[in-house]
Amino acid sequence: FIIYWLPPILWMAFLFPMTNDALTVESTSYILEPILRWFFPGASNATGWIIHIVIRKTGHFVEYFLLAVLLFRAFRGKSRTLQMRWILYAGCIAVGYGALDEFLQTMTPLRSGEVYDWIIDTSGVVAGLWIIAAKYRSASKKYCCPFS
Repeated sequence: FIIYWLPPILWMAFLFPMTNDALTVESTSYILEPILRWFFPGASNATGWIIHIVIRKTGHFVEYFLLAVLLFRAFRGKSRTLQMRWILYAGCIAVGYGALDEFLQTMTPLRSGEVYDWIIDTSGVVAGLWIIAAKYRSASKKYCCPFS
């Protein structure tokens, strides 16, 4: 449990508070704006805003990419084979958790749940699980079926 299931549970617990007021666009701008001004001193306010939004949306992608990978790892456990049901389970849980996160944000005064954010979350899940499936597929061709 500690090795395989604790990491995704802790990651989900870490993601859950993201529905609170601490990570609004306004609050993250206090952190990101000085950093962006330092890296891009000549950038206009509009350019800085676009970079800020891209960073936030990339965060959505990476958070759920990692969640999907951790969930797959938990379902796989000690096995080194691939079962598509593990990918399906991990994907359904991660996508559902992203939907729950966005839904809960609609009930938070300073946040807004966005379908677009959920789509970005889902694309992170799909990318993570696709990479896992591709890795297993290439490994199986390399060792099992050299002429296929």
